[in-house]
Amino acid sequence: MTDHLFVYGTLKRGYRLHHYLKNSRFVSEGFVKGYRMYLVSWYPAVVKGDGIVYGEVYKIDERTLKIIDRVEDEGSLYVREIENVETEKGIIPCYIYIYRGKVEGLKEIKSGRF
Repeated sequence: MTDHLFVYGTLKRGYRLHHYLKNSRFVSEGFVKGYRMYLVSWYPAVVKGDGIVYGEVYKIDERTLKIIDRVEDEGSLYVREIENVETEKGIIPCYIYIYRGKVEGLKEIKSGRF
């Protein structure tokens, strides 16, 4: 269990779903190894792979986590797991949402940045 969330897409600052993190504290930018990013539609998704994905780390509470679970359709479209995120403040264990759909035919975001 952790109280940190790693976001890499539309939950980041300046994007359309960031308001769901309005009561959360930004901790650091960071990255996670062992993932690839794909463009599903207007949003990105990550799956396990040999790449690096960049994003932001937030300290969150249980209420916010439940809201984000609903936003991300956790258990259906995404599954929430804990991954070590490398940041300027060191390694932070964070929740990350992993895409459960097929990525064949989707455009890969090779830079790992959305």
